[in-house]
Amino acid sequence: MLAAAHARNDRPLTRWVRGGVGSWRVLQRAAATAGFPACLLGLLVTGLGASALAAVELPGFLTPKKSLVTHGGTVFELRIVPREDDTGASILITKAQLQQTIAVLDKRLKAQGMRDARVAAGDDESIERIVVKLPGVAADAAKPVRNLLEKTGKLELREVSTRNDEASPDGKTLAARVAAKEEIVPGYRIYPYTRKDADGNETTTPILLNRRSAISGGDIALATPSPQQADAVFITLNKPGTDKMIAFTKDMARGKDRIAIVLDGIVISAPVVNFVPLGKSFIIEGLREPGEVQSLVCALSCPLEFSVVIETERSIPPPNESK
Repeated sequence: MLAAAHARNDRPLTRWVRGGVGSWRVLQRAAATAGFPACLLGLLVTGLGASALAAVELPGFLTPKKSLVTHGGTVFELRIVPREDDTGASILITKAQLQQTIAVLDKRLKAQGMRDARVAAGDDESIERIVVKLPGVAADAAKPVRNLLEKTGKLELREVSTRNDEASPDGKTLAARVAAKEEIVPGYRIYPYTRKDADGNETTTPILLNRRSAISGGDIALATPSPQQADAVFITLNKPGTDKMIAFTKDMARGKDRIAIVLDGIVISAPVVNFVPLGKSFIIEGLREPGEVQSLVCALSCPLEFSVVIETERSIPPPNESK
């Protein structure tokens, strides 16, 4: 962590100052030995330093920011979707949560290099409306942004009911019966379980999970692309999350009990527990779509408290194309 923090602060200006101080000391000693006037040496070094600083720092400041008026672009209108608590009651959205959502979306876009992006509350001042403006981003280039905006990044680990596959005389599983509202299991609810077969065909089946999540996004310390698998994200839990994971899995039956990995309300994996107790790290695999790994890493690093949906998308042509 220390190395990463150091690397982030090692900007060109910082390197220039450190190098400049060292170079000044060397030149000062050389000038004193040769009898070179200190005032002329100072002017020379100052001039060279100013030129170097302008070369490494000023272009970023002087480059004008893009706008929809000058460059065209894409505009998304989003709506925040209220969510339910563990009892099924709807959670109302507050102004603070609206601002939190705006800040997270802005951070995601800036992390992807979109420094000219603008994220703000809707023009109608609705508590649920957000407008995202992407100057200079054409409609075809904006397609990957849709997934980045709509992915909540809410990760949960939940217990799969041990009765999930319990079949009735007609062969219907308990999960299917609960999904059809033929039965009720207190403390559990149905989630969609989406999987892809070897041919890439996607199927969704119901799965019965505990209403209470054992691990949530606040327990994640780090999410990074897996160094071993190109289609996986490596998750590291923080200390409270690790303690929760150990407590969650220590009494599970090895080779029998299952844990569901729920991302944005959809079960993406429900593996059998083959080792107990589990600890601080695990992976989410099977991410084969282009950019899916980086998108998930970004979403998990900047999770949203509420999901958002894109209701409209407008493409604005550059001025020279609109004439």
